[in-house]
Amino acid sequence: MLFLVKTSNNRLILLILFYIIYLFFGAVVLDNLESPHEARLIKELNKYVETFRQRHNNCFSVAELNEFIIDVSVANDQGVPAIKNVSKEQNWSFGQAVFFSGTVLTTIGYGDVYPQTQLGKIFCILFASFGIPITLLLLYAIIERLMIKTSRALDIFINKFQPALNKISVISHPIERSHMHILFAFVCTVKVFVLFFLIPSAIYAHIEGWSYLNAFYYCFISLSTVGLGDYVPGDSDSQKHRHLYKIFSTLYLIIGVMIMVWLLEIYSETPEFNFYKYFTLSKEGILTHHIETVHPAASRIEVSDLEKKDSTISYRKYSSEKNELYNPIDSPKNNHMSNDSEKILHESNSNSNYLSTTNADIPIQQQ
Repeated sequence: MLFLVKTSNNRLILLILFYIIYLFFGAVVLDNLESPHEARLIKELNKYVETFRQRHNNCFSVAELNEFIIDVSVANDQGVPAIKNVSKEQNWSFGQAVFFSGTVLTTIGYGDVYPQTQLGKIFCILFASFGIPITLLLLYAIIERLMIKTSRALDIFINKFQPALNKISVISHPIERSHMHILFAFVCTVKVFVLFFLIPSAIYAHIEGWSYLNAFYYCFISLSTVGLGDYVPGDSDSQKHRHLYKIFSTLYLIIGVMIMVWLLEIYSETPEFNFYKYFTLSKEGILTHHIETVHPAASRIEVSDLEKKDSTISYRKYSSEKNELYNPIDSPKNNHMSNDSEKILHESNSNSNYLSTTNADIPIQQQ
């Protein structure tokens, strides 16, 4: 058992190293892509400033021009662009305030508009301190209910399509329930991609005048809660019904983030995509991974086994039926495990204090 724990820790070290390498890989690629573009912009800007001064017969110095540009830049950073600002609607309207509150609660935080007053900053801290935990609680409660519906949808999906796919399959091995898990996750991904990325991108591209790539980029950056703030809807001075538009954009962001969490939960509950088991210190996770690795036959449910069972709800955390679980340890084939796995399970049951200092243990319901 200690060997399995050590193996898990070694994998964690490798994951940290991979994460650092991936971080620097992104930095190198972005530096090489963006630096030449930035240098070209600086060169063009310097050329334009010199041309502008010559056009006006050098009536003001470079220092005066720089001071003017700094003032304009500061105002723009505070959400007050100088272009057409006389006729432009103020940023802190009700619609903008709703949009800002939504980006705070979802932790997107574009940064294009933010509180300027001391009281506003204090309120923002208190608002986020209470609002973000409430948002997480709301997301968890909704996702839990969605996953119950998803489990039933998965069961219907398997019962409807697995027999048909086995009939038309050209592969010698039958399509198992685990394969249907993967296919179901892929179908859900396609639906989310179309409904929350492709279609909204087309809508934003039409309304904002963005290119489709920029609109898709905005949707992805927003729903992944990165929120860079380089593209923000409703900031055009000619935007009609700006209040209503901002409110609908806020609803899109909140619902979109919830759907992204739901999709991630589907993948985490799909055994083939549950990579957490390679790094967990929980007793059940280590044993599950050991059985799947050393005794893979004990971690699968064959088609013949499924035919003996009634309709099942597959996502174990969200199943209301204790006996309707799909779990590698609780598989009907666990009676065929070798003595090594039986010994490990026996030792784990006799050691109730195993890894008692960790809170990562996730109970596995027994059939």
